[in-house]
Amino acid sequence: GALARSLRSYEGYWDRWAETWEFQALLKARWVAGDRRLGEQFEQAAAERVWHRPFGPEEVSAVRRMKARAEAVVERGGRGRRELKGGPGGIRDIEFAVQLLQLVHGQEDPELRERSTVAALTALAAGGYVDGDDAIALTRSYRFLRTVEHRLQLHEGEQTHTLPSDSNRRQHLARVPGYRAGP
Repeated sequence: GALARSLRSYEGYWDRWAETWEFQALLKARWVAGDRRLGEQFEQAAAERVWHRPFGPEEVSAVRRMKARAEAVVERGGRGRRELKGGPGGIRDIEFAVQLLQLVHGQEDPELRERSTVAALTALAAGGYVDGDDAIALTRSYRFLRTVEHRLQLHEGEQTHTLPSDSNRRQHLARVPGYRAGP
């Protein structure tokens, strides 16, 4: 395909061929560089496709299948519970749950149309879609996992989401945010 597309070309693609996971990714679409006006037009076009299209049981199943495929990749790689992002209870679990609720309810409730996972959790709690205590727990967990992920990447010097298997390296990683050995 083309290395760069026009806005009209993106719109045509979204209207004809885009898959559910692509709309899920567009939840976070935002202008960051280049022509601001074009970026804002892109954001608006993406938002129209995300929030003004049907999102029913078939789309919910598609999101669940994508999540299962991502988890299978982590398991096949032997990273399982050491994987901060894609492992059980990891970053992706929180993001997928939040995004799924946004896509299901965001068509009718514009307050849920947040790009940030934490802001979306706050909106979901305020709207009664998630229990307030659960939203607080998920937010704390999400922030903790992101902090560990960033510390791990700084220490390893590479884009990684897997906790070290070596106990000395794990202990070092735990000390960076202030955890010490002991009960």
